[in-house]
Amino acid sequence: MSDNPQSKNGAPAKPANYRRLTDDDLFRHSSQYRFWSFTPDQLKQKRIEVNAHAVVSVEEDLRKFIAEHRDNLSDEELRTIEERAVPVNMDEEVKLVNFYAKKVQAIAQRLNLPTEIVATAITFFRRFFLENSVLEIEPKTIVFTTIFLACKSENYFIGIDSFAAKTKGSKTEILKYEFKILENLKFCLMNHHPYKALHGFFLDIQVILHGKVDLKYMGQIYDRCKRRITNALLTDVVYYYAPPQITLAALMLEDEALTTRYLELKFHGNTETENPNQDANVSINFDKLISMINSCKDIIENAPPVPVEEAKAIMAKVLYSRNPQVLLNKLKRKNPSESPEDSPDKR
Repeated sequence: MSDNPQSKNGAPAKPANYRRLTDDDLFRHSSQYRFWSFTPDQLKQKRIEVNAHAVVSVEEDLRKFIAEHRDNLSDEELRTIEERAVPVNMDEEVKLVNFYAKKVQAIAQRLNLPTEIVATAITFFRRFFLENSVLEIEPKTIVFTTIFLACKSENYFIGIDSFAAKTKGSKTEILKYEFKILENLKFCLMNHHPYKALHGFFLDIQVILHGKVDLKYMGQIYDRCKRRITNALLTDVVYYYAPPQITLAALMLEDEALTTRYLELKFHGNTETENPNQDANVSINFDKLISMINSCKDIIENAPPVPVEEAKAIMAKVLYSRNPQVLLNKLKRKNPSESPEDSPDKR
């Protein structure tokens, strides 16, 4: 006779310490969580360190350039280098990366790539610049590479010849930085995007609010939330919050009343009384959950766009600080009567 305890239905009883493995458990054991999850202070410090390291190198190169050409530089040229060949700071780096991440999104969507691949391309691009400065590698040089790598990592086959033809890019340039990107991604290509959680919530809302929601309306919410989530990947919420939390924030932005009602029925009061709609193995404080979702929602909602002119100005600073000769050549082409400070940069 077996010593294993039996449940009422005859199946083996679950151990006393049994706990169902959730998607959240899988995420928190993933490389994405280990390597690419930060607190706001940790993320800021990481960006400061990457920028500071690059600035030291750029400033050293500028000093060498001035020392080598001092005899041939006029006072006006020295002053121009001092005033305009200035390395970008951390905030300017973030703006430039976000500007080009938006270009990654636009190009990938123009190629009619699936949503998951667009998301992965954005993710790869932004993670790369958590390890590298725009002063070391210009963002535009890896735009096509991150999209091509995203296709490969998501098993969406497209040959390099076909990809280069569609993007009108150089095969050599596209492949040039592929391994460097892989290194800086720590060879971690698996991504937990919020779209999977969106599908789960979409189904669960229909169960919890059965008979109270219109399926056609829910379909519209689903489509709009997918777009919200893709735009959220352009913000720092991906480093602060788990994918389901980002999904709930997107749902809140689309229909706050519906989402709040769902969460109330699903989780409210579960610390005091048994909630039949909640998994017995999951303990979630409703008030903390709402506060967390609202914080995430605020970041998504208030993410400022980077104007083209501002991005051009930042990119000009990158160019001049890395190659002051370009600035001097520009100065020589100017009308002698025109001050270098008076003419806007056009690149």
